[in-house]
Amino acid sequence: MADQNQNRDVTAKSIIATLIGFFLLSLDSVLVKLEEKGGATIEWIVFIQYSTCLIIITIIAAKNKFRDLKTTKIKLHLLRGVTGVLAFSCYVIAVTKIPLVNATLLNNTAPIFIPVVTLIWLKTSIDKKIWWGISVGFIGIIFILNPSKSMLLQTGDIYALSAGIFLAIAYVSLKVLTKTETFVTVLFYYSSIAFILSLPFAINNWSNPNLLIWIYGVLTGILFISYLYLLQYAYQFVEAVKLSPFNYSAIVFTGILDWMIFDHVPEVTAIIGIILVSAGGILAITLHEKHNEKLKHHWHW
Repeated sequence: MADQNQNRDVTAKSIIATLIGFFLLSLDSVLVKLEEKGGATIEWIVFIQYSTCLIIITIIAAKNKFRDLKTTKIKLHLLRGVTGVLAFSCYVIAVTKIPLVNATLLNNTAPIFIPVVTLIWLKTSIDKKIWWGISVGFIGIIFILNPSKSMLLQTGDIYALSAGIFLAIAYVSLKVLTKTETFVTVLFYYSSIAFILSLPFAINNWSNPNLLIWIYGVLTGILFISYLYLLQYAYQFVEAVKLSPFNYSAIVFTGILDWMIFDHVPEVTAIIGIILVSAGGILAITLHEKHNEKLKHHWHW
Protein backbone atom coordinates (compact mmCIF):
# COMPACT_ATOMS: atom_id res chain seq x y z
CA MET A 1 0.00 0.00 0.00
CA ALA A 2 2.84 2.38 0.89
CA ASP A 3 4.53 1.66 -2.44
CA GLN A 4 1.29 2.29 -4.33
CA ASN A 5 0.80 5.63 -2.57
CA GLN A 6 4.40 6.58 -3.29
CA ASN A 7 4.02 5.69 -6.98
CA ARG A 8 0.84 7.76 -7.18
CA ASP A 9 2.59 10.68 -5.52
CA VAL A 10 5.52 10.47 -7.95
CA THR A 11 3.17 10.20 -10.92
CA ALA A 12 1.15 13.19 -9.72
CA LYS A 13 4.34 15.26 -9.31
CA SER A 14 5.48 14.26 -12.79
CA ILE A 15 2.15 15.28 -14.32
CA ILE A 16 2.21 18.62 -12.48
CA ALA A 17 5.82 19.23 -13.60
CA THR A 18 4.82 18.46 -17.20
CA LEU A 19 1.82 20.80 -17.12
CA ILE A 20 3.83 23.63 -15.55
CA GLY A 21 6.55 23.04 -18.14
CA PHE A 22 4.15 23.43 -21.04
CA PHE A 23 2.55 26.46 -19.44
CA LEU A 24 6.01 28.08 -19.29
CA LEU A 25 6.52 27.14 -22.94
CA SER A 26 3.23 28.87 -23.78
CA LEU A 27 4.39 31.99 -21.94
CA ASP A 28 7.62 31.79 -23.94
CA SER A 29 5.56 31.85 -27.15
CA VAL A 30 3.61 34.90 -25.99
CA LEU A 31 6.82 36.77 -25.19
CA VAL A 32 8.24 35.90 -28.60
CA LYS A 33 5.21 37.49 -30.27
CA LEU A 34 5.45 40.55 -28.00
CA GLU A 35 9.15 40.90 -28.86
CA GLU A 36 8.35 40.90 -32.57
CA LYS A 37 5.55 43.43 -32.07
CA GLY A 38 8.03 45.54 -30.08
CA GLY A 39 10.37 45.82 -33.06
CA ALA A 40 12.81 42.95 -32.46
CA THR A 41 13.99 41.00 -35.50
CA ILE A 42 13.47 37.25 -35.72
CA GLU A 43 17.24 36.69 -35.78
CA TRP A 44 17.67 38.74 -32.60
CA ILE A 45 14.86 36.86 -30.83
CA VAL A 46 16.39 33.46 -31.62
CA PHE A 47 19.89 34.58 -30.63
CA ILE A 48 18.92 36.14 -27.29
CA GLN A 49 16.92 33.09 -26.21
CA TYR A 50 19.73 30.64 -26.93
CA SER A 51 22.40 32.97 -25.53
CA THR A 52 20.50 33.08 -22.24
CA CYS A 53 20.15 29.28 -22.28
CA LEU A 54 23.89 28.85 -22.92
CA ILE A 55 24.85 31.15 -20.05
CA ILE A 56 22.56 29.31 -17.61
CA ILE A 57 23.63 25.79 -18.64
CA THR A 58 27.32 26.79 -18.59
CA ILE A 59 26.94 27.94 -14.99
CA ILE A 60 25.26 24.62 -14.13
CA ALA A 61 27.99 22.64 -15.92
CA ALA A 62 30.70 24.63 -14.13
CA LYS A 63 29.42 23.43 -10.76
CA ASN A 64 30.40 19.90 -11.82
CA LYS A 65 33.72 21.12 -13.27
CA PHE A 66 32.40 20.52 -16.82
CA ARG A 67 32.58 16.73 -16.45
CA ASP A 68 29.22 16.43 -18.17
CA LEU A 69 30.59 17.85 -21.41
CA LYS A 70 32.44 14.68 -22.46
CA THR A 71 30.65 13.04 -25.36
CA THR A 72 31.18 10.61 -28.22
CA LYS A 73 27.91 11.59 -29.92
CA ILE A 74 28.94 14.94 -31.41
CA LYS A 75 27.29 14.21 -34.79
CA LEU A 76 24.01 13.39 -33.08
CA HIS A 77 24.29 16.55 -30.96
CA LEU A 78 24.90 18.51 -34.15
CA LEU A 79 21.79 17.04 -35.80
CA ARG A 80 19.70 17.77 -32.72
CA GLY A 81 21.10 21.30 -32.52
CA VAL A 82 20.58 22.21 -36.18
CA THR A 83 17.05 20.80 -36.39
CA GLY A 84 16.15 22.34 -33.02
CA VAL A 85 17.26 25.80 -34.18
CA LEU A 86 15.46 25.41 -37.50
CA ALA A 87 12.29 24.32 -35.68
CA PHE A 88 12.34 27.30 -33.31
CA SER A 89 13.26 29.78 -36.08
CA CYS A 90 10.39 28.54 -38.27
CA TYR A 91 8.05 28.76 -35.31
CA VAL A 92 9.11 32.35 -34.52
CA ILE A 93 8.49 33.34 -38.14
CA ALA A 94 5.10 31.61 -38.03
CA VAL A 95 3.87 33.44 -34.90
CA THR A 96 4.58 36.76 -36.63
CA LYS A 97 2.32 35.83 -39.53
CA ILE A 98 -0.56 33.71 -38.18
CA PRO A 99 -2.46 33.49 -34.86
CA LEU A 100 -0.36 32.18 -31.99
CA VAL A 101 -2.61 29.19 -31.30
CA ASN A 102 -2.49 28.09 -34.97
CA ALA A 103 1.29 28.32 -35.04
CA THR A 104 1.57 26.38 -31.78
CA LEU A 105 -0.78 23.68 -32.97
CA LEU A 106 1.03 23.14 -36.28
CA ASN A 107 4.34 23.16 -34.39
CA ASN A 108 2.88 20.41 -32.19
CA THR A 109 2.29 18.15 -35.17
CA ALA A 110 5.75 16.71 -34.42
CA PRO A 111 4.34 13.52 -32.77
CA ILE A 112 2.50 12.77 -36.01
CA PHE A 113 5.74 12.92 -38.00
CA ILE A 114 7.89 11.02 -35.47
CA PRO A 115 6.87 7.51 -36.67
CA VAL A 116 7.71 8.54 -40.25
CA VAL A 117 11.10 9.95 -39.17
CA THR A 118 11.97 6.76 -37.28
CA LEU A 119 10.90 4.68 -40.29
CA ILE A 120 13.29 6.60 -42.57
CA TRP A 121 16.12 7.07 -40.07
CA LEU A 122 16.05 4.13 -37.65
CA LYS A 123 14.36 1.74 -40.08
CA THR A 124 11.66 1.11 -37.48
CA SER A 125 8.52 -0.33 -39.03
CA ILE A 126 5.25 1.49 -38.50
CA ASP A 127 2.50 -0.62 -36.96
CA LYS A 128 -0.79 -0.50 -38.86
CA LYS A 129 -2.53 0.96 -35.80
CA ILE A 130 -0.14 3.94 -35.80
CA TRP A 131 -1.30 4.93 -39.29
CA TRP A 132 -4.73 5.65 -37.81
CA GLY A 133 -3.19 8.24 -35.51
CA ILE A 134 -1.14 9.75 -38.34
CA SER A 135 -4.21 9.87 -40.62
CA VAL A 136 -6.40 11.53 -37.97
CA GLY A 137 -3.63 14.06 -37.32
CA PHE A 138 -3.31 14.95 -41.00
CA ILE A 139 -7.06 15.45 -41.30
CA GLY A 140 -6.76 17.86 -38.37
CA ILE A 141 -3.97 19.72 -40.18
CA ILE A 142 -6.26 20.17 -43.19
CA PHE A 143 -8.95 21.69 -40.96
CA ILE A 144 -6.41 24.12 -39.47
CA LEU A 145 -5.04 25.14 -42.87
CA ASN A 146 -8.67 25.54 -44.07
CA PRO A 147 -8.01 25.22 -47.83
CA SER A 148 -11.59 26.34 -48.59
CA LYS A 149 -10.51 29.89 -47.81
CA SER A 150 -7.70 29.90 -50.33
CA MET A 151 -6.10 27.48 -52.75
CA LEU A 152 -2.69 28.55 -51.49
CA LEU A 153 -1.27 27.99 -48.01
CA GLN A 154 -0.36 31.03 -45.96
CA THR A 155 3.36 31.60 -45.47
CA GLY A 156 2.91 31.32 -41.71
CA ASP A 157 1.22 27.93 -42.08
CA ILE A 158 4.13 26.57 -44.11
CA TYR A 159 6.68 27.78 -41.56
CA ALA A 160 4.69 26.37 -38.62
CA LEU A 161 4.29 22.99 -40.33
CA SER A 162 8.02 22.99 -41.18
CA ALA A 163 8.71 23.65 -37.49
CA GLY A 164 6.73 20.53 -36.62
CA ILE A 165 8.75 18.41 -39.07
CA PHE A 166 12.11 19.75 -37.86
CA LEU A 167 10.95 19.25 -34.27
CA ALA A 168 10.13 15.62 -35.01
CA ILE A 169 13.71 15.02 -36.21
CA ALA A 170 15.10 16.86 -33.18
CA TYR A 171 12.84 14.86 -30.89
CA VAL A 172 14.00 11.50 -32.28
CA SER A 173 17.67 12.49 -32.03
CA LEU A 174 17.07 13.67 -28.45
CA LYS A 175 15.44 10.37 -27.58
CA VAL A 176 18.47 8.47 -28.87
CA LEU A 177 20.89 10.83 -27.05
CA THR A 178 19.24 10.32 -23.68
CA LYS A 179 20.35 6.69 -23.66
CA THR A 180 23.96 7.77 -23.02
CA GLU A 181 24.00 11.54 -22.39
CA THR A 182 23.05 13.58 -19.32
CA PHE A 183 20.50 16.37 -19.38
CA VAL A 184 23.29 18.93 -18.91
CA THR A 185 25.31 17.45 -21.79
CA VAL A 186 22.39 17.55 -24.22
CA LEU A 187 21.34 21.07 -23.30
CA PHE A 188 24.90 22.46 -23.32
CA TYR A 189 25.64 21.23 -26.85
CA TYR A 190 22.19 22.22 -28.06
CA SER A 191 22.58 25.76 -26.68
CA SER A 192 26.16 26.05 -27.97
CA ILE A 193 25.26 24.95 -31.49
CA ALA A 194 22.22 27.22 -31.50
CA PHE A 195 24.36 30.15 -30.30
CA ILE A 196 26.96 29.60 -33.04
CA LEU A 197 24.37 29.15 -35.80
CA SER A 198 22.27 32.17 -34.82
CA LEU A 199 25.15 34.59 -34.10
CA PRO A 200 26.00 35.68 -37.70
CA PHE A 201 22.32 36.15 -38.57
CA ALA A 202 21.75 38.17 -35.39
CA ILE A 203 24.74 40.42 -36.12
CA ASN A 204 23.51 41.01 -39.66
CA ASN A 205 19.97 41.78 -38.46
CA TRP A 206 20.63 43.24 -35.03
CA SER A 207 17.84 44.93 -33.11
CA ASN A 208 18.13 47.66 -30.55
CA PRO A 209 14.76 47.39 -28.80
CA ASN A 210 13.76 49.11 -25.57
CA LEU A 211 14.53 47.69 -22.14
CA LEU A 212 11.20 45.88 -21.82
CA ILE A 213 11.84 43.88 -25.02
CA TRP A 214 15.33 42.99 -23.74
CA ILE A 215 13.72 41.68 -20.57
CA TYR A 216 11.26 39.65 -22.64
CA GLY A 217 14.18 38.23 -24.65
CA VAL A 218 16.08 37.09 -21.57
CA LEU A 219 12.89 35.71 -20.01
CA THR A 220 12.28 33.52 -23.07
CA GLY A 221 15.64 31.83 -22.43
CA ILE A 222 14.84 31.34 -18.74
CA LEU A 223 11.36 30.00 -19.50
CA PHE A 224 12.68 27.67 -22.20
CA ILE A 225 15.37 26.09 -20.04
CA SER A 226 12.90 25.83 -17.14
CA TYR A 227 10.46 24.01 -19.43
CA LEU A 228 13.18 21.53 -20.47
CA TYR A 229 14.25 20.99 -16.87
CA LEU A 230 10.70 20.28 -15.70
CA LEU A 231 10.21 17.76 -18.51
CA GLN A 232 13.42 15.90 -17.77
CA TYR A 233 12.41 15.83 -14.11
CA ALA A 234 9.07 14.28 -15.05
CA TYR A 235 10.68 11.78 -17.45
CA GLN A 236 12.94 10.49 -14.68
CA PHE A 237 9.96 8.92 -12.94
CA VAL A 238 7.33 8.38 -15.64
CA GLU A 239 7.86 7.16 -19.20
CA ALA A 240 7.38 9.79 -21.88
CA VAL A 241 4.74 7.63 -23.55
CA LYS A 242 2.52 8.01 -20.48
CA LEU A 243 3.05 11.77 -20.31
CA SER A 244 2.72 12.44 -24.05
CA PRO A 245 -1.02 13.31 -23.88
CA PHE A 246 -0.13 16.28 -21.68
CA ASN A 247 2.07 17.72 -24.44
CA TYR A 248 -1.06 19.15 -26.00
CA SER A 249 -1.82 21.19 -22.90
CA ALA A 250 0.49 23.76 -24.54
CA ILE A 251 -2.18 24.33 -27.19
CA VAL A 252 -4.85 24.92 -24.55
CA PHE A 253 -2.61 27.29 -22.57
CA THR A 254 -1.54 29.13 -25.72
CA GLY A 255 -5.13 29.40 -26.94
CA ILE A 256 -6.22 31.00 -23.66
CA LEU A 257 -3.26 33.40 -23.63
CA ASP A 258 -3.79 34.24 -27.32
CA TRP A 259 -7.40 35.15 -26.52
CA MET A 260 -6.57 37.11 -23.35
CA ILE A 261 -3.58 39.06 -24.69
CA PHE A 262 -4.06 39.27 -28.46
CA ASP A 263 -7.87 39.05 -28.52
CA HIS A 264 -7.85 36.14 -30.96
CA VAL A 265 -10.76 33.70 -30.91
CA PRO A 266 -10.10 30.53 -32.97
CA GLU A 267 -12.54 29.65 -35.75
CA VAL A 268 -14.68 26.51 -35.62
CA THR A 269 -12.46 24.79 -38.20
CA ALA A 270 -9.39 25.54 -36.07
CA ILE A 271 -11.06 24.07 -32.98
CA ILE A 272 -11.93 20.89 -34.91
CA GLY A 273 -8.33 20.79 -36.12
CA ILE A 274 -7.03 21.15 -32.57
CA ILE A 275 -9.10 18.16 -31.43
CA LEU A 276 -8.08 15.98 -34.38
CA VAL A 277 -4.36 16.83 -34.31
CA SER A 278 -4.24 16.32 -30.55
CA ALA A 279 -6.05 12.97 -30.78
CA GLY A 280 -3.95 11.83 -33.72
CA GLY A 281 -0.69 12.92 -32.14
CA ILE A 282 -1.44 11.23 -28.84
CA LEU A 283 -2.47 8.02 -30.58
CA ALA A 284 0.53 7.98 -32.93
CA ILE A 285 3.23 8.69 -30.34
CA THR A 286 1.65 6.46 -27.66
CA LEU A 287 1.41 3.42 -29.93
CA HIS A 288 4.82 4.07 -31.47
CA GLU A 289 6.73 4.46 -28.21
CA LYS A 290 4.95 1.69 -26.36
CA HIS A 291 7.17 -1.09 -27.68
CA ASN A 292 10.08 0.96 -29.01
CA GLU A 293 13.03 1.00 -26.61
CA LYS A 294 15.03 3.34 -28.86
CA LEU A 295 12.51 6.11 -28.25
CA LYS A 296 12.21 5.94 -24.47
CA HIS A 297 13.94 8.51 -22.30
CA HIS A 298 16.90 7.21 -20.31
CA TRP A 299 18.15 10.37 -18.58
CA HIS A 300 21.50 9.94 -16.87
CA TRP A 301 22.79 12.27 -14.18
